[in-house]
Amino acid sequence: MIVEYIQHLSLPVPRWVKAMGFGREVVSMQARHERCREAWAPHLEAARALITEAAESCVKTDHAVILGSGLLLDIPLGELAARFERIDLIDLVHTRHVRRQAKAFGNVNIIEADISGAARSVYSLSMTAEPDGDRPAPPIGMKATSHAYIAATVEDTLANPSALIDLPVPAPDPALLDGANLVVSANLVSQLPLLLMGWIEAHCPWAEDDAKDAFARSVVDHHLALLQNFATDNPESRVALIAEVLRLVHDAGTPVRKIDALFGAQILNEGHEWWWDIAPRPEIDNDVDVKLRILGIPDLARAPQSRICRNTTLAAP
Repeated sequence: MIVEYIQHLSLPVPRWVKAMGFGREVVSMQARHERCREAWAPHLEAARALITEAAESCVKTDHAVILGSGLLLDIPLGELAARFERIDLIDLVHTRHVRRQAKAFGNVNIIEADISGAARSVYSLSMTAEPDGDRPAPPIGMKATSHAYIAATVEDTLANPSALIDLPVPAPDPALLDGANLVVSANLVSQLPLLLMGWIEAHCPWAEDDAKDAFARSVVDHHLALLQNFATDNPESRVALIAEVLRLVHDAGTPVRKIDALFGAQILNEGHEWWWDIAPRPEIDNDVDVKLRILGIPDLARAPQSRICRNTTLAAP
């Protein structure tokens, strides 16, 4: 725990990113990989193979974009760097180890960006966080409270009463994909709403459950639309999607709980499928294991249509 705490402190990211838990999540993922390396190996190998398949099918090799590059565990960076003239690794958090890996190649760029298009807006919803700065504001009533911020908040609320009940509409930036011959969404789409939902739960008590569920679904829908729109508008490019569609809590193979990882959104395309044993016991619990059903599509635009929705069909009680 001490090592993870020090790693978190040393992450080169803005304070608001750390405040929302993105840094902690990356450090925890790195530690879990160390503990579950053997269990994760088949998934990571399958993910890297799918990305390689997508890369090999590209007509042009000028530019590749990796959305959700994370710790690079599932990214065949060396192979991509040898094939493409330019590679953009896009995520909110890049550890120092990842930055060193990228620096070893002359054509790999680190780009810090909110892929969901909603994280900073969600952070700004909190009445105890300064929207325009990285440092959380002191609680209202303390001497150091920003009176200007409180006055501005009251003024904005009077002008727009719905601001206290409306959650933001995700606005992912399509410019992140400009000029790409290969776009990879790497085990990302199901994760995009999770920390945002946690922040809303902790800091936005006025948000109703239906609104929170709709917001999570909207984050997923907007990411899938970003990929689909790019694939449609750029027929010579390839869009590869690796997505968790089902979260299964089980006891030695007997299902205990099935969770729709996409909040009801549907991916009605055929692709490769496999299980990721993400948390074998006792990683989360001494009595149950957790595994994820992964769908990998190497070419979203040309993938055959599926007759089932894996997440809603399999996750049904």
